[in-house]
Formats: sequence, structure tokens, C-alpha cells
Amino acid sequence: MFALRRAAPRVVGPAMRRPMSGIPVNAVASVLKLNVGDEATAIKLDGKMKEMTELMRGHDGFEGATRYVCKTEWAYELSFNFKTEAFGTWGESATRETVHAFYLDALKDCGIEEDAVYGGARVRDAW
Repeated sequence: MFALRRAAPRVVGPAMRRPMSGIPVNAVASVLKLNVGDEATAIKLDGKMKEMTELMRGHDGFEGATRYVCKTEWAYELSFNFKTEAFGTWGESATRETVHAFYLDALKDCGIEEDAVYGGARVRDAW
């Protein structure tokens, strides 16, 4: 699952900069992108992802989630928002293991193949 199944990068300090980059890393979002096909599946996945978000609140530094849906294409996107240090420890978190198992069951229950989901991490800022 997006950053849930990928090893978390090593993060140092609250405003770490990558070499040759002017973009500070003050917060991180794990993102999921997929197509749900129809409104019924979007509604079902919404319920599952709300439950998963509540599970994620058990990880110190998790800030919440944002969901986007295109009702024309049924594109479905989620951002799970972390403080930088919290994202760095997410990969070894016991909460992550619980969340990942829930995620896999949620996809299966919604008829979505894990391979159909894009996942990655993003530097996040709110302006």
C-alpha cells in the first residue's frame, strides 16, 4: 500500500532539504490514487478509509486524511498527512502493520486489486 508498504525514508530534522533542492520537507503525505468505477464503490471505500484513518490516529504525528473524488471519471485519491518525523517512524510502527492489514481487506471487500492502486509519498504544505 502506498507508503504503508514501502520503507519510509530516513528523515532528519523538521525542515530537512534534499541536496540541490530548495523545497523543505516540513510535512509529508502518503497518497493513494485509483479508479473506483462507480459511486457505490466510492461510497463503500469512503467508509473503509474513514475507519482506516481512525486506526492511523494511533500513530503519534499523524494529522489526518483528505479524500478527492472525480464523479465523472471515478478517480479516487487520498492523502494521509503526517508530521515529518512521524512519517519517518511510520514504516516500523505497529500501527502501520494493523493499518496495512485493514487496507488489504478493504480493497478486497471493494473488489479492487492492490496492483490497481498507485501509492507514493509527497512533500506537503498548506498555504
